[in-house]
Amino acid sequence: MSWRGFRNGLQQIHLWVGLALSIPFILIGVSRSLIVVMQDMPNYAVPAATTPGEPQPLAQILAAANTAAPNGWRSETIIMPQSAREPATVQLQLPPGQRPPPGAGQNFIAGTLYVDPVSLKILGSAERRRAGAFMRNLTSLHIALMFPGYYGLQTVGWMGIAMSLFGVTGLILWWPKKGQWRNALSVKRGTRGFRLNRDLHGAVGFWSLIVFMILSVSGVYLAFPVSFQQAVAAVLPLKSDVTDGHVDAATVASLSNPNRLSADDAAKLALAAVPRARLYSVQVPPDPGGIFMVTLMPEPYGEGAPSISAFVGPGAEVSSVVDPRGYSIGKRMLVWLRVMHYGLGFGLVWKVLTFFAGFLPLLFAITGFRMWQLKRSQRQVLPDALAQPAE
Repeated sequence: MSWRGFRNGLQQIHLWVGLALSIPFILIGVSRSLIVVMQDMPNYAVPAATTPGEPQPLAQILAAANTAAPNGWRSETIIMPQSAREPATVQLQLPPGQRPPPGAGQNFIAGTLYVDPVSLKILGSAERRRAGAFMRNLTSLHIALMFPGYYGLQTVGWMGIAMSLFGVTGLILWWPKKGQWRNALSVKRGTRGFRLNRDLHGAVGFWSLIVFMILSVSGVYLAFPVSFQQAVAAVLPLKSDVTDGHVDAATVASLSNPNRLSADDAAKLALAAVPRARLYSVQVPPDPGGIFMVTLMPEPYGEGAPSISAFVGPGAEVSSVVDPRGYSIGKRMLVWLRVMHYGLGFGLVWKVLTFFAGFLPLLFAITGFRMWQLKRSQRQVLPDALAQPAE
């Protein structure tokens, strides 16, 4: 078979299969973009911390939260500000054996207090809840197309495989001839009709290909984690270690009481044991002398990047560290695919790119259909014009 024949056949498959699967592709893409937006919506309701200055020690922030907490509740986790004007977030735990407050409903998890890290003023509170009905339905649409569990996940997984193949075949069909690269990379000004739709389909497809492929391949991984890991393990090592944290003697000597750690001590030990990381949160043990879980974010990555867990105590020791940066290359790839699928890990730019990428199937469906429609109408008009008498 000649290259021309192969390309024409591939073009027909790309067209007709793409049109046939356009609706599920659009639903999966648009729902993922909406999920990216919905993830950030609670952040807009968080009150701003406006007091200038250096943050107070963690112990004082926790003490302020405990003073304002309902009777019997305790501070379980403190999440530190990651940007300017962001408050410290203290998550509260219900007292043992106590039920949620009246009217909280089945979605209630626990409470949250927002504390100005400088002035220690309580800025507000909120109830932490599980996702509501709209978010649950939106998530079900994205991961299962609203089908029953197993069958829906399988269907969306195969849609992810199809999207990945469409990315590859689209690149093959787009590949320009020698001397036509400049035209293939942009939409020519003033074009209309078939040429406009072809330029949009090809140029947008090329410039968005990397993001489109990452989201498609990561979707396959989330739908078929076991099979995907086995495929990756066949070519790349999959190894994740838990390491011991080494803390220098000077850091231990700086603690006021190495045998009875505070949240500040636990954070200091964790940061000393894990280089190139910033403090994200500290989970306080229910009993004095227990083990703190300190969560760190690797530098220079943004919100949602694979976090580092350091277990501190009892005493002035970091008993174990789980750091994804030390994983094998295959394991790191899998960890990053999971967070990148929902626009996390690389800051605002990546989040915006993944949001718009969710609308790519819609754009490709419209431009692909219009190209087919315009080409078909031209084929119907041409014989009629040729049939007209010459005089």
